[in-house]
Amino acid sequence: MFWRHRKVLRDRAVGMVFDWRRGHGSARRLLLAAVFSASFWGALLAYVQIREPESAPPADEQIDLTLVDLDKQQNRWLAELIDRETLFHQQWDVSDSTAIEGAVVRILSQNSPRTYNPTLREITLPGPAPHLRTLPGYEAGVLPSPFPVESVVFASAPVNWWVEVSPVDGPDGLQPFAFEWMDARPMSEGEIWTILLAVDWQGRVVVSEASEKADDPRTAGILEECRALAFEALPEKSPLRWWKLEAIVVNRPLKE
Repeated sequence: MFWRHRKVLRDRAVGMVFDWRRGHGSARRLLLAAVFSASFWGALLAYVQIREPESAPPADEQIDLTLVDLDKQQNRWLAELIDRETLFHQQWDVSDSTAIEGAVVRILSQNSPRTYNPTLREITLPGPAPHLRTLPGYEAGVLPSPFPVESVVFASAPVNWWVEVSPVDGPDGLQPFAFEWMDARPMSEGEIWTILLAVDWQGRVVVSEASEKADDPRTAGILEECRALAFEALPEKSPLRWWKLEAIVVNRPLKE
């Protein structure tokens, strides 16, 4: 044990043994080392700034919208280009509808409609055919003929048919009007026609069609009265004015 103790003292004297339980040397050195370390790291944290990288803001998705006044003289070439290169003007041109008819024919040729060919098949009744039987004493010719009935005609004022037309939908400026029905074709009170009317910027009626009763022979006379209406002119190349009209048949009895 003595030899071991002397070896520890010798090793400690040359600095080969460090005692973790107690310090050796002056405590001033440890204090100076602590002050120097705190000063170094304090100065480092004070002058060195650490920043996280900021992500770039996303690019804004924008679109440029330009409004062009086609009624101005300097933009007349653009309006003519639109009319020449698109089908918009042919869509409303009532005098030339070849482009629309060609599109319909082309679509029908690509998708041909299915045809239905009916076939006749004879159906036979099961068993023997039944015979019609009557009660005794009620055969044909046995019953007496009914008594004649006299028809009564009530006096009433003669009818006076008028057609009252009123706008249901469309711009202002069209007042309700009515005209007398002079045609000999019969009319019924309360009959209704729905009419679509379109007027161009010059005040001309370019469309006058009935959405219902297109095959009725009386429809042509009502549409003719609507085409005869007068409208004021608007600035040049203004859009079409559309009205939805309702024509109702009324009876205005004549006073005796």
